[in-house]
Amino acid sequence: MSIIKHGTHVVFLNSKTGEQKCVRLPRNSDVYIKPLSFQADSLIGQRFGQKYQVVKHKLVKIDETSPPLTEPVEHCGKTNEFIKDDGATQILSQNDIEEMKSKGITGDEIVKNLVENSTSFNVKTEFSKAKWLKKKINKHQPNIIVKKPSIRLFASSSVSKLRPDVLAKIINNANIWSGSKAIVVECKDDLLTSAVSQRVGLNGTVLQVFEQRLPHNMYCKWLDFSQEHMKALKYYPLKFLGKLNPNAEQEDLNKNGSSNCDDESIDQKHELGKRKREGKTVNFEDYKTVFEFLKTEKFDSLVISAFYDPFPVLELLWNSLRSSGNLVIRTEYLSVVLQCANFVNEKGCSELSVVDQWFREIQVLPGRTHPDMRMQTGGGFILSCTKICDGIYEHGSDMPIVSEPKEIPSVQVAEPME
Repeated sequence: MSIIKHGTHVVFLNSKTGEQKCVRLPRNSDVYIKPLSFQADSLIGQRFGQKYQVVKHKLVKIDETSPPLTEPVEHCGKTNEFIKDDGATQILSQNDIEEMKSKGITGDEIVKNLVENSTSFNVKTEFSKAKWLKKKINKHQPNIIVKKPSIRLFASSSVSKLRPDVLAKIINNANIWSGSKAIVVECKDDLLTSAVSQRVGLNGTVLQVFEQRLPHNMYCKWLDFSQEHMKALKYYPLKFLGKLNPNAEQEDLNKNGSSNCDDESIDQKHELGKRKREGKTVNFEDYKTVFEFLKTEKFDSLVISAFYDPFPVLELLWNSLRSSGNLVIRTEYLSVVLQCANFVNEKGCSELSVVDQWFREIQVLPGRTHPDMRMQTGGGFILSCTKICDGIYEHGSDMPIVSEPKEIPSVQVAEPME
Protein backbone atom coordinates (compact mmCIF):
# COMPACT_ATOMS: atom_id res chain seq x y z
CA MET A 1 0.00 0.00 0.00
CA SER A 2 1.77 3.12 -1.28
CA ILE A 3 -1.26 5.47 -1.07
CA ILE A 4 -1.95 7.41 2.13
CA LYS A 5 -5.41 6.81 3.60
CA HIS A 6 -7.32 7.98 6.64
CA GLY A 7 -6.45 6.08 9.79
CA THR A 8 -3.04 4.87 8.59
CA HIS A 9 0.21 5.76 10.31
CA VAL A 10 2.74 7.97 8.56
CA VAL A 11 6.22 9.16 9.53
CA PHE A 12 6.99 12.87 9.19
CA LEU A 13 10.68 13.73 8.85
CA ASN A 14 11.79 17.32 9.42
CA SER A 15 14.81 18.01 7.22
CA LYS A 16 15.85 20.95 9.42
CA THR A 17 16.07 19.23 12.80
CA GLY A 18 16.13 15.58 11.66
CA GLU A 19 13.24 14.81 14.01
CA GLN A 20 10.96 11.91 13.15
CA LYS A 21 7.40 11.59 14.34
CA CYS A 22 4.99 8.74 13.60
CA VAL A 23 1.34 9.72 13.91
CA ARG A 24 -1.96 8.25 12.87
CA LEU A 25 -3.32 10.48 10.15
CA PRO A 26 -6.10 12.45 11.82
CA ARG A 27 -9.17 14.14 10.38
CA ASN A 28 -9.43 17.93 10.57
CA SER A 29 -6.65 18.23 13.13
CA ASP A 30 -3.17 19.69 13.24
CA VAL A 31 0.14 17.84 13.31
CA TYR A 32 2.98 19.41 15.29
CA ILE A 33 6.62 18.67 14.53
CA LYS A 34 8.91 21.02 16.37
CA PRO A 35 8.95 23.84 15.36
CA LEU A 36 6.31 23.42 12.60
CA SER A 37 2.58 22.78 12.72
CA PHE A 38 0.32 22.06 9.76
CA GLN A 39 -2.87 20.36 8.61
CA ALA A 40 -2.36 16.91 7.13
CA ASP A 41 -5.72 16.47 5.36
CA SER A 42 -4.13 17.26 2.00
CA LEU A 43 -2.02 14.09 2.24
CA ILE A 44 -5.02 11.82 1.69
CA GLY A 45 -4.65 10.07 -1.66
CA GLN A 46 -0.98 11.06 -2.07
CA ARG A 47 1.97 8.70 -2.28
CA PHE A 48 4.62 8.10 0.36
CA GLY A 49 8.13 9.51 -0.06
CA GLN A 50 7.19 12.99 -1.32
CA LYS A 51 8.54 16.28 0.02
CA TYR A 52 6.34 19.11 1.25
CA GLN A 53 6.79 22.66 2.43
CA VAL A 54 4.75 24.39 5.12
CA VAL A 55 3.11 27.52 3.71
CA LYS A 56 0.37 29.27 5.71
CA HIS A 57 -0.18 26.27 7.96
CA LYS A 58 -0.66 23.97 4.95
CA LEU A 59 1.51 21.44 3.14
CA VAL A 60 2.57 22.37 -0.38
CA LYS A 61 4.25 19.75 -2.55
CA ILE A 62 7.75 20.63 -3.70
CA ASP A 63 8.48 20.37 -7.40
CA GLU A 64 11.53 18.12 -7.50
CA THR A 65 12.01 18.65 -11.27
CA SER A 66 13.26 22.21 -10.71
CA PRO A 67 17.05 22.55 -10.35
CA PRO A 68 18.27 22.90 -6.75
CA LEU A 69 19.80 26.11 -5.47
CA THR A 70 22.88 24.33 -4.22
CA GLU A 71 25.14 21.98 -6.15
CA PRO A 72 28.12 19.97 -4.90
CA VAL A 73 31.29 22.05 -5.37
CA GLU A 74 34.84 20.87 -4.89
CA HIS A 75 36.97 22.64 -2.33
CA CYS A 76 39.16 25.33 -3.84
CA GLY A 77 42.28 27.02 -2.56
CA LYS A 78 40.72 30.49 -2.15
CA THR A 79 39.76 31.93 1.23
CA ASN A 80 37.32 34.52 2.62
CA GLU A 81 39.77 36.22 4.93
CA PHE A 82 38.96 39.73 3.65
CA ILE A 83 35.18 39.43 4.11
CA LYS A 84 33.80 40.95 7.29
CA ASP A 85 30.83 38.93 8.46
CA ASP A 86 29.48 41.46 10.96
CA GLY A 87 25.79 41.32 9.94
CA ALA A 88 25.91 44.59 8.02
CA THR A 89 26.32 42.83 4.67
CA GLN A 90 22.62 41.78 4.67
CA ILE A 91 20.14 44.53 3.83
CA LEU A 92 17.02 42.58 4.79
CA SER A 93 16.19 42.56 8.47
CA GLN A 94 14.51 39.85 10.53
CA ASN A 95 11.24 41.77 10.44
CA ASP A 96 11.31 41.79 6.65
CA ILE A 97 11.81 38.03 6.58
CA GLU A 98 8.94 37.44 9.01
CA GLU A 99 6.70 39.67 6.92
CA MET A 100 7.48 37.65 3.79
CA LYS A 101 6.65 34.43 5.64
CA SER A 102 3.32 35.85 6.81
CA LYS A 103 2.43 36.69 3.19
CA GLY A 104 2.93 33.05 2.19
CA ILE A 105 6.17 33.47 0.25
CA THR A 106 7.95 30.14 -0.13
CA GLY A 107 11.38 29.39 1.22
CA ASP A 108 12.95 29.45 -2.25
CA GLU A 109 11.84 33.03 -2.80
CA ILE A 110 13.09 34.07 0.64
CA VAL A 111 16.52 32.58 -0.04
CA LYS A 112 16.67 34.30 -3.45
CA ASN A 113 15.84 37.65 -1.82
CA LEU A 114 18.59 37.05 0.76
CA VAL A 115 21.08 36.41 -2.04
CA GLU A 116 20.04 39.54 -3.95
CA ASN A 117 20.28 41.74 -0.84
CA SER A 118 23.65 40.39 0.31
CA THR A 119 26.65 42.57 -0.52
CA SER A 120 29.23 39.87 0.24
CA PHE A 121 27.69 36.89 -1.56
CA ASN A 122 29.32 37.53 -4.93
CA VAL A 123 32.73 37.98 -3.29
CA LYS A 124 32.62 34.54 -1.62
CA THR A 125 34.25 31.48 -3.15
CA GLU A 126 32.10 28.86 -4.87
CA PHE A 127 32.56 26.49 -1.97
CA SER A 128 31.46 29.16 0.53
CA LYS A 129 28.46 30.07 -1.61
CA ALA A 130 27.20 26.47 -1.63
CA LYS A 131 27.73 26.17 2.12
CA TRP A 132 25.95 29.49 2.79
CA LEU A 133 22.98 28.55 0.58
CA LYS A 134 22.65 25.17 2.28
CA LYS A 135 22.53 26.85 5.68
CA LYS A 136 19.88 29.37 4.63
CA ILE A 137 17.73 26.72 2.93
CA ASN A 138 17.71 24.59 6.06
CA LYS A 139 16.70 27.64 8.10
CA HIS A 140 14.01 29.21 5.91
CA GLN A 141 12.90 26.24 3.81
CA PRO A 142 12.52 23.19 6.05
CA ASN A 143 11.05 20.27 4.15
CA ILE A 144 8.64 17.72 5.51
CA ILE A 145 9.21 14.25 4.05
CA VAL A 146 6.30 11.82 4.41
CA LYS A 147 7.54 8.24 4.70
CA LYS A 148 5.88 4.89 5.16
CA PRO A 149 6.56 3.26 8.55
CA SER A 150 9.14 0.47 8.37
CA ILE A 151 11.47 -1.42 10.69
CA ARG A 152 14.57 0.07 9.08
CA LEU A 153 13.20 3.60 9.46
CA PHE A 154 12.44 3.10 13.15
CA ALA A 155 15.85 1.51 13.78
CA SER A 156 17.58 4.47 12.13
CA SER A 157 15.91 6.99 14.44
CA SER A 158 17.74 8.55 17.36
CA VAL A 159 15.39 7.01 19.95
CA SER A 160 15.98 3.43 18.85
CA LYS A 161 17.99 1.15 21.15
CA LEU A 162 19.09 -1.08 18.26
CA ARG A 163 20.96 0.07 15.18
CA PRO A 164 19.84 -1.30 11.79
CA ASP A 165 23.01 -3.39 11.41
CA VAL A 166 22.60 -4.90 14.90
CA LEU A 167 18.94 -5.67 14.27
CA ALA A 168 19.75 -7.33 10.94
CA LYS A 169 22.49 -9.41 12.61
CA ILE A 170 20.06 -10.64 15.29
CA ILE A 171 17.34 -11.57 12.79
CA ASN A 172 19.84 -13.36 10.56
CA ASN A 173 21.48 -15.39 13.35
CA ALA A 174 18.10 -16.28 14.88
CA ASN A 175 17.12 -17.91 11.57
CA ILE A 176 13.62 -16.42 11.54
CA TRP A 177 11.51 -17.66 8.65
CA SER A 178 7.87 -17.49 7.61
CA GLY A 179 5.73 -19.76 9.76
CA SER A 180 8.27 -20.34 12.53
CA LYS A 181 7.73 -20.03 16.28
CA ALA A 182 9.95 -17.65 18.22
CA ILE A 183 10.36 -16.29 21.75
CA VAL A 184 11.50 -12.68 22.04
CA VAL A 185 12.64 -11.24 25.37
CA GLU A 186 13.23 -7.49 25.30
CA CYS A 187 12.62 -4.39 27.38
CA LYS A 188 11.76 -0.73 26.78
CA ASP A 189 10.04 -1.21 23.41
CA ASP A 190 8.94 -3.84 20.86
CA LEU A 191 11.16 -3.04 17.87
CA LEU A 192 12.71 -6.51 17.87
CA THR A 193 9.32 -8.16 18.37
CA SER A 194 7.88 -6.21 15.43
CA ALA A 195 10.80 -7.20 13.19
CA VAL A 196 10.46 -10.88 14.11
CA SER A 197 6.67 -10.79 13.74
CA GLN A 198 6.94 -9.17 10.32
CA ARG A 199 9.28 -11.93 9.17
CA VAL A 200 7.20 -14.75 10.71
CA GLY A 201 3.93 -13.61 9.15
CA LEU A 202 0.41 -14.89 9.79
CA ASN A 203 1.25 -18.61 9.90
CA GLY A 204 3.81 -18.39 12.70
CA THR A 205 3.80 -17.49 16.38
CA VAL A 206 5.79 -14.87 18.27
CA LEU A 207 5.75 -14.93 22.08
CA GLN A 208 7.00 -11.73 23.68
CA VAL A 209 8.25 -11.83 27.27
CA PHE A 210 7.73 -8.26 28.47
CA GLU A 211 9.15 -6.57 31.55
CA GLN A 212 6.63 -3.87 32.47
CA ARG A 213 3.05 -4.34 33.59
CA LEU A 214 1.67 -4.06 30.06
CA PRO A 215 2.95 -5.64 26.82
CA HIS A 216 5.02 -3.61 24.38
CA ASN A 217 3.09 -3.12 21.12
CA MET A 218 3.90 0.45 20.06
CA TYR A 219 5.78 -0.40 16.86
CA CYS A 220 3.28 -3.11 15.95
CA LYS A 221 0.54 -0.46 15.93
CA TRP A 222 2.69 1.97 13.95
CA LEU A 223 3.30 -0.69 11.28
CA ASP A 224 -0.48 -1.13 10.89
CA PHE A 225 -0.49 -4.88 11.40
CA SER A 226 -3.82 -6.52 10.60
CA GLN A 227 -6.01 -8.16 13.25
CA GLU A 228 -5.00 -11.62 11.99
CA HIS A 229 -1.37 -10.61 12.33
CA MET A 230 -1.88 -9.33 15.87
CA LYS A 231 -3.52 -12.62 16.85
CA ALA A 232 -0.24 -14.41 16.06
CA LEU A 233 1.43 -12.36 18.84
CA LYS A 234 1.34 -13.73 22.38
CA TYR A 235 2.50 -11.95 25.51
CA TYR A 236 3.79 -13.26 28.81
CA PRO A 237 5.12 -11.22 31.77
CA LEU A 238 8.73 -11.64 32.79
CA LYS A 239 7.83 -11.64 36.49
CA PHE A 240 6.02 -15.00 36.12
CA LEU A 241 8.73 -16.66 34.06
CA GLY A 242 10.09 -18.37 37.16
CA LYS A 243 6.97 -20.56 37.28
CA LEU A 244 8.53 -22.68 34.54
CA ASN A 245 10.93 -23.95 37.21
CA PRO A 246 9.02 -23.92 40.52
CA ASN A 247 11.77 -25.82 42.34
CA ALA A 248 14.33 -23.05 41.86
CA GLU A 249 15.50 -21.06 44.84
CA GLN A 250 14.48 -17.48 45.41
CA GLU A 251 18.00 -16.06 45.17
CA ASP A 252 18.60 -17.71 41.83
CA LEU A 253 15.45 -16.17 40.41
CA ASN A 254 16.27 -12.66 41.62
CA LYS A 255 19.57 -12.23 39.76
CA ASN A 256 17.83 -9.64 37.62
CA GLY A 257 19.32 -6.22 38.34
CA SER A 258 15.92 -4.49 38.28
CA SER A 259 14.31 -6.71 40.95
CA ASN A 260 15.34 -4.99 44.14
CA CYS A 261 12.00 -4.39 45.83
CA ASP A 262 10.05 -6.41 48.41
CA ASP A 263 7.59 -9.15 47.59
CA GLU A 264 3.96 -8.12 47.38
CA SER A 265 2.49 -11.58 47.79
CA ILE A 266 3.44 -15.21 48.15
CA ASP A 267 2.73 -15.82 44.46
CA GLN A 268 5.57 -13.47 43.53
CA LYS A 269 8.19 -15.88 44.83
CA HIS A 270 9.34 -16.69 41.30
CA GLU A 271 9.17 -13.20 39.79
CA LEU A 272 11.75 -11.63 37.50
CA GLY A 273 12.10 -8.06 36.38
CA LYS A 274 9.95 -6.65 39.17
CA ARG A 275 9.82 -2.86 39.52
CA LYS A 276 8.27 -0.33 41.84
CA ARG A 277 5.45 0.99 39.72
CA GLU A 278 2.01 2.19 40.60
CA GLY A 279 -1.00 0.95 38.71
CA LYS A 280 -2.82 -2.25 37.96
CA THR A 281 -1.00 -5.37 39.13
CA VAL A 282 -0.33 -8.21 36.72
CA ASN A 283 -2.57 -11.19 37.34
CA PHE A 284 -1.20 -14.62 36.49
CA GLU A 285 -4.68 -15.95 35.65
CA ASP A 286 -4.81 -13.63 32.63
CA TYR A 287 -1.74 -15.34 31.16
CA LYS A 288 -2.44 -18.92 32.22
CA THR A 289 -3.25 -20.02 28.66
CA VAL A 290 -0.02 -18.53 27.37
CA PHE A 291 1.85 -20.19 30.23
CA GLU A 292 0.54 -23.63 29.23
CA PHE A 293 1.46 -22.90 25.62
CA LEU A 294 4.98 -21.86 26.66
CA LYS A 295 5.35 -24.90 28.87
CA THR A 296 4.25 -27.49 26.31
CA GLU A 297 5.40 -26.12 22.95
CA LYS A 298 8.89 -26.11 21.49
CA PHE A 299 10.10 -23.01 19.70
CA ASP A 300 12.41 -22.62 16.73
CA SER A 301 14.20 -19.47 17.93
CA LEU A 302 14.98 -17.74 21.21
CA VAL A 303 16.05 -14.09 21.09
CA ILE A 304 17.04 -12.15 24.22
CA SER A 305 17.90 -8.45 24.08
CA ALA A 306 17.73 -6.66 27.42
CA PHE A 307 19.69 -4.34 29.67
CA TYR A 308 19.49 -6.66 32.68
CA ASP A 309 21.27 -9.96 33.23
CA PRO A 310 19.87 -12.44 30.67
CA PHE A 311 21.39 -15.53 32.32
CA PRO A 312 18.40 -16.36 34.61
CA VAL A 313 16.07 -15.97 31.63
CA LEU A 314 18.27 -18.25 29.53
CA GLU A 315 18.20 -20.94 32.21
CA LEU A 316 14.41 -20.91 32.34
CA LEU A 317 13.76 -20.81 28.59
CA TRP A 318 16.49 -23.19 27.42
CA ASN A 319 14.17 -26.21 27.60
CA SER A 320 11.54 -24.37 25.55
CA LEU A 321 13.95 -24.23 22.61
CA ARG A 322 13.75 -27.29 20.38
CA SER A 323 16.75 -29.25 19.23
CA SER A 324 18.57 -27.55 16.33
CA GLY A 325 16.84 -24.31 17.36
CA ASN A 326 18.73 -21.01 17.23
CA LEU A 327 19.63 -18.85 20.22
CA VAL A 328 20.67 -15.18 20.03
CA ILE A 329 21.54 -13.03 23.05
CA ARG A 330 22.42 -9.37 22.74
CA THR A 331 23.85 -7.49 25.72
CA GLU A 332 26.33 -4.73 26.43
CA TYR A 333 28.46 -6.62 28.97
CA LEU A 334 31.11 -9.14 28.02
CA SER A 335 31.11 -10.93 31.40
CA VAL A 336 27.42 -11.75 31.03
CA VAL A 337 27.98 -13.08 27.51
CA LEU A 338 30.77 -15.38 28.69
CA GLN A 339 28.57 -16.74 31.47
CA CYS A 340 25.83 -17.54 28.95
CA ALA A 341 28.38 -19.04 26.55
CA ASN A 342 29.66 -21.42 29.23
CA PHE A 343 26.10 -22.46 30.05
CA VAL A 344 25.07 -23.31 26.49
CA ASN A 345 28.40 -25.03 25.88
CA GLU A 346 27.76 -27.37 28.80
CA LYS A 347 24.18 -28.02 27.75
CA GLY A 348 25.12 -28.77 24.15
CA CYS A 349 25.38 -26.41 21.21
CA SER A 350 27.14 -25.95 17.88
CA GLU A 351 28.39 -22.94 15.92
CA LEU A 352 28.83 -20.92 19.11
CA SER A 353 30.07 -17.41 18.40
CA VAL A 354 30.38 -14.10 20.25
CA VAL A 355 30.62 -10.99 18.08
CA ASP A 356 31.20 -7.36 19.03
CA GLN A 357 29.14 -5.47 16.46
CA TRP A 358 31.30 -2.41 15.76
CA PHE A 359 30.07 0.30 13.43
CA ARG A 360 31.43 3.61 12.18
CA GLU A 361 29.83 6.30 10.02
CA ILE A 362 32.06 8.09 7.53
CA GLN A 363 31.23 11.30 5.70
CA VAL A 364 32.23 11.02 2.04
CA LEU A 365 32.40 14.41 0.29
CA PRO A 366 34.92 15.91 -2.16
CA GLY A 367 37.85 17.07 -0.04
CA ARG A 368 35.93 16.46 3.23
CA THR A 369 35.98 12.71 3.82
CA HIS A 370 36.34 11.89 7.51
CA PRO A 371 34.65 9.80 10.22
CA ASP A 372 31.53 11.29 11.74
CA MET A 373 32.30 13.12 14.96
CA ARG A 374 29.05 12.11 16.67
CA MET A 375 28.53 8.40 16.26
CA GLN A 376 27.67 5.32 18.27
CA THR A 377 30.41 2.82 17.57
CA GLY A 378 29.55 -0.05 19.91
CA GLY A 379 26.40 -2.04 19.27
CA GLY A 380 26.85 -4.57 22.04
CA PHE A 381 27.94 -8.21 22.13
CA ILE A 382 25.89 -10.78 20.21
CA LEU A 383 25.99 -14.45 21.20
CA SER A 384 24.53 -16.96 18.76
CA CYS A 385 24.47 -20.74 18.66
CA THR A 386 22.41 -23.77 17.62
CA LYS A 387 21.04 -26.11 20.26
CA ILE A 388 21.98 -29.77 19.91
CA CYS A 389 21.01 -32.82 21.95
CA ASP A 390 22.55 -36.25 22.33
CA GLY A 391 20.86 -39.17 20.64
CA ILE A 392 19.07 -39.93 17.37
CA TYR A 393 15.91 -37.94 16.54
CA GLU A 394 13.22 -38.21 13.94
CA HIS A 395 12.56 -35.19 11.73
CA GLY A 396 10.36 -32.69 13.58
CA SER A 397 10.46 -34.57 16.88
CA ASP A 398 12.15 -33.63 20.14
CA MET A 399 12.02 -37.12 21.63
CA PRO A 400 15.05 -39.32 20.97
CA ILE A 401 14.67 -42.73 19.41
CA VAL A 402 15.55 -45.33 22.06
CA SER A 403 16.22 -48.73 20.60
CA GLU A 404 15.04 -51.69 22.60
CA PRO A 405 17.90 -53.66 24.12
CA LYS A 406 18.55 -56.94 22.41
CA GLU A 407 18.61 -60.12 24.45
CA ILE A 408 22.05 -61.63 24.53
CA PRO A 409 21.85 -65.44 24.36
CA SER A 410 23.41 -67.14 27.29
CA VAL A 411 26.38 -69.32 26.60
CA GLN A 412 26.60 -72.56 28.49
CA VAL A 413 30.08 -73.77 29.27
CA ALA A 414 30.47 -77.50 29.32
CA GLU A 415 31.85 -78.87 32.54
CA PRO A 416 35.12 -80.70 32.18
CA MET A 417 34.88 -84.46 32.33
CA GLU A 418 36.42 -86.14 35.27
